[in-house]
Amino acid sequence: GLEHVGLVLSPTKPSQQTDLTEDLEAKDTQPRPGSKEFGTYLDRRTSTFHEQKQDMLKLWCSVKGIELPGGFFTDPDVTAKFQDPEWLRLDHDSEVRRRSRRQLYICLYMEFLLWSIGRRVYDLVAFVEHKRQTGKLNKRRLVVPGSKRLRKWAMTTVYLGEAFGKKKDPMHLPPHNAWERFSDKLRRIPAFLSSPPSVFGFRVACATTCVAIIGYLHDTQTMYTKERLFWAQIMVAIGMQPTAGQGLRNAMLRILGTGVFMLAALVCWYIVDTKTAGVIIFYFIFIHAGPYIIVKYPTLTTLGYALQVRKVGIEAAISNGQAYHPVYVLGPLRLATVSGGLFLGWLWTVFPWPISEHSEQRKNLGSALYLLANYYSIMHETVRARLRGLDDDSTIKGSVSQRLDKARRTLYGKCNLVLSGMRLRSAVIKYDVPIGGRFPSQQFQDIIESMQSTLNFMVLVSFASTSFTEMQSSDPSTSSSEWLHTFRRLIGETNITSQSITTLLSLMSASVTNGQALPPYLRVPEPFQYSQRLDEMDADLLSVRHIAEPGYASFAVVQIGTKCIIDDLKKLLAQVKDLVGELDFSYHVISTKDGAANESEETLTYTKSNLPTGQGQNGATKT
Repeated sequence: GLEHVGLVLSPTKPSQQTDLTEDLEAKDTQPRPGSKEFGTYLDRRTSTFHEQKQDMLKLWCSVKGIELPGGFFTDPDVTAKFQDPEWLRLDHDSEVRRRSRRQLYICLYMEFLLWSIGRRVYDLVAFVEHKRQTGKLNKRRLVVPGSKRLRKWAMTTVYLGEAFGKKKDPMHLPPHNAWERFSDKLRRIPAFLSSPPSVFGFRVACATTCVAIIGYLHDTQTMYTKERLFWAQIMVAIGMQPTAGQGLRNAMLRILGTGVFMLAALVCWYIVDTKTAGVIIFYFIFIHAGPYIIVKYPTLTTLGYALQVRKVGIEAAISNGQAYHPVYVLGPLRLATVSGGLFLGWLWTVFPWPISEHSEQRKNLGSALYLLANYYSIMHETVRARLRGLDDDSTIKGSVSQRLDKARRTLYGKCNLVLSGMRLRSAVIKYDVPIGGRFPSQQFQDIIESMQSTLNFMVLVSFASTSFTEMQSSDPSTSSSEWLHTFRRLIGETNITSQSITTLLSLMSASVTNGQALPPYLRVPEPFQYSQRLDEMDADLLSVRHIAEPGYASFAVVQIGTKCIIDDLKKLLAQVKDLVGELDFSYHVISTKDGAANESEETLTYTKSNLPTGQGQNGATKT
């Protein structure tokens, strides 16, 4: 399916070469990717795979010794009369029963994921086929986003949320009169000037002024133009980066590129003995890669200047105040000015105080944790509404489900964007000048991977819950089934997920952002055992008799996904504790007679065994 989408959207025609070992009869009966009949073929294959779910369930039952009567999956009367084996009905807490149910959930979990992937790929194929049939893929055209889409794109890219972007000011109450409202607007001026972009702009201005001041002094202004020192000023402006590590990396690459292309310019000029015709040929070879190279690399400027001087003469070339230099002098001169400008730009990223990649990575980690908490909160409400049948039509603009879906997709994009940026920044951190201890790169990398895994399982739980909405809207017989009504009634009496996870992620975000230790005694809530709770409320609900119900597989995916979220959060909490620490308010009991009391060996729990016999009033307790 993905290959078909790529072939249809590709501007080039697919290759006409065929595999010699391909079965010609199969080629006639099975459409290949790229053909017009492939969409129908893929739809038929995914439907066939979903129908084969019964074979998988029959095999599982036969392995467990459960004999299913004929017509179990097709005749409702036969299904209703079926009774679970005695070992499944008697002891709900037996290890054999729990292990068998876990195996069934895993099978349903994998089947649901494979079928869902197939259906979503088919939806993509159907969309592409619709575009091809309407003729929109037959011609090329420039797709320009509108102003509304650009505004929404900018807001979703920059805006992280009201709680994260605008904090409540503990030193100022909301303005109530005209003067307070006017003065509150005046506070925006110093806030704007002290913002990170303004500080970076001031650094760039100071760095460029350090070079430009040479052109303003009477004794050096001629040399400034004659020796082309403005090249250094230009490189300061275009080469500075907000952080020291990224600035050093870009400076090293630009200096290396300038040196390489200086050598290339010398080769192009002297390999043909400075003959104009030969220089033009080699000049064409270097310019063939594209016009943007003229701006990015200095090779073409060097050769172009030499050819220009040969054409117009030296007197015309130096009329602008720039001295004439041969190629073997002009190349090193350009390298020196570019290197000096880049070094000066990097110097102003660490002076008067450095803006390191380390601090930016920590802030991004705090932002990612906040976004993850926000996403979980929305996912929590979405799943609860879907399982209880309280959600409305998400296609209606302005409905609750539509707004939840829109917010969830927006937050998912933000989370992936921030996590991808953190991975990219991790590769740049090694260029930062190490001062003090090493940066915990591996710890940050582990936290990023744990957050990505947690986000993926949150998306999976949210996606699996859509099956209950689809059953309610698409298939009346399924939505009116007694099992589904009973399931939703019992789910409504349970707590599907816990909002304490949102609180936990928010606390971790605040601790990482501010560089403070986590509060003590933080715990991840234990996963809610839906199966055990539903067994206690209605033992027949999760019987083998209902394993073919459309919502049974979705329930298994939600159960497994929630368990994996809790496991990932436990790992994430331990990693964040290891990174920022944890506040310790426990009692430490030591003895003033013990010489080891001056060392850092103290017990963290109060027990009588920690007090030596006969300690009396010489014992000391501190917090």
